[in-house]
Amino acid sequence: MSLGMLLVLLAAVGVVALDVAVASPWTGLLVVLGMGIVTLAVAEQVRQMLAARRKDAGLGGVMWFEVALLLALLGFLIARAFILGDAFDGPLTARRQAAAETYDLVFTSLAALAGALVIAPERTGRVLLTMSQRPAMMLIGSFAALISLGSLLLTLPVSLTEAANTSFVDSLFTMASAVCVTGLAVNDIGATYSVFGQGVILTGVQFGGIGIMTVAALALAFSNNSSLQSQLRYAAMLDARTVADLRKIVVGIVAGTFIVEAIGASLLWLILAGDPRIGDASPLWTAVFHAVSSFCNAGLSLFPGGMGAFVGDIGVQAVVMLLMMLGGLGFPVMVELVRHGWRRFVRAVKPSTPAPPRLSLATRVVLSTTLALLVAGTVAVLALEFTSGLRPAGEHGIFHRLWSALFISANTRSGGLDTVGVGGMRDATLLFLCLLMFIGGAPASTAGGIKTTTFATVIAALRGELRGREPELGGRALAPEVLRKATAVLVMMGGLLMAFILLLSLTEDLPFLHVAFEAVSALATVGLSTGITSSFSVAGKLILTAAMFLGRVGPFTIALAVADNAAPRSRHRLAREDLPVG
Repeated sequence: MSLGMLLVLLAAVGVVALDVAVASPWTGLLVVLGMGIVTLAVAEQVRQMLAARRKDAGLGGVMWFEVALLLALLGFLIARAFILGDAFDGPLTARRQAAAETYDLVFTSLAALAGALVIAPERTGRVLLTMSQRPAMMLIGSFAALISLGSLLLTLPVSLTEAANTSFVDSLFTMASAVCVTGLAVNDIGATYSVFGQGVILTGVQFGGIGIMTVAALALAFSNNSSLQSQLRYAAMLDARTVADLRKIVVGIVAGTFIVEAIGASLLWLILAGDPRIGDASPLWTAVFHAVSSFCNAGLSLFPGGMGAFVGDIGVQAVVMLLMMLGGLGFPVMVELVRHGWRRFVRAVKPSTPAPPRLSLATRVVLSTTLALLVAGTVAVLALEFTSGLRPAGEHGIFHRLWSALFISANTRSGGLDTVGVGGMRDATLLFLCLLMFIGGAPASTAGGIKTTTFATVIAALRGELRGREPELGGRALAPEVLRKATAVLVMMGGLLMAFILLLSLTEDLPFLHVAFEAVSALATVGLSTGITSSFSVAGKLILTAAMFLGRVGPFTIALAVADNAAPRSRHRLAREDLPVG
């Protein structure tokens, strides 16, 4: 970093500290001038890097990162200038002054990052290149980068209905909930954020739901500059044998996602058009937002209090529930079901056609386990809440109570949209819902949790041990590797859950079971809430943010990212010996 750039940054930090301490229009003017100088300095750094890139192609990733920081700095400079204009018109309110301090501190942090980035651009470029070649590291880095960028955008005035709503912690929490397709919210999405802000949130939901790795694999598969080794790594990640298969898979995932969401949005638009419950909101935008949120299992809604206004609306709930269940089944299962159904149709039309092959074991396990959990959840909620938690739907009769129980049970797969309010349910019901949320949906889906196949594998191992037989599912013996992986996932997720519950119990003075429910909902990326999310402290919100992030990227992915994959495998095996357990 040049001496001039360092002096500019130090001067900017000093001016910001002065403005935070004194908080007058004139110190605000100094801050805006300092922000302008820093922005120009960073722009000059970008110009120099652009010229250097012509000689060193490895600086491409660093340069675009610096460009993104420059745009963020420019946005916060404009936002701070608007508040400065209000300060000269009259004293700022406490919330607007807090917004000004947020802009000052975030701008200073971004400026320091932009300055530090040019200390060793070549080394930074090599780090980014290494991350792009390792899918696990790319997954973690991409999610973190998207959450950071979205949080900055949500902090800008253009994303808010009122600048006084600015809170970087709330923006960070909301964007993490969107990208990690969780659904927990500390404020009313529809009332707090403008259409632009809602668009930023929906973009995070779409990228998080469809999978950042899928988007990266799509770009890599059609890139002419990527190495064959990198393409094959991403192909293995998506269970593709060749690069050509990789292209077909990622194109199918992206196209299938948009087709299903378009159909769901069209149905919701037809239902919501002219509906007084959406107020002055656009029916089309409302339909698109909730279709994407439902299919991606995000659990975010533009309505105050979630989907409570639609507790008796079978049409809206049916569309939303179908989208959630499709998203929770996973792309491989959906593709296999479509192919299987098409082959059966062809055979029905033309009997001479060979019979379609049997569904794979993975698909059969996902479907049977999902159905069993859905039925069990419906029966349990209906039995436990027949006279209490489902009372808002009680006036509609037994059918609507049953439907409400079914809707809640489906949401525990990772949907997160609530109609009757789980906060008023009994402790026994909340505990059972925690179990269903912890299990989650299918692998390679938009759902979270330990996954249905992990749960089925653990149950199969338990059943086999009690019977003294080899673990089996669907008439097939399970490989030892599957049992080890299921056990590892269960232990890691259980350990993380206990750690987050412990931390939240230390930071929050709230009912323990409700706090535990929020922790399970965050880690399993479900989004169901007892209504206490907005009451959490700053520390509690940050803990929930970490839980959502770890729950989405997965403990196994993190373990793979930090593991030394280059270490050679041992060719010998230690002697086995029995150990008493239980």
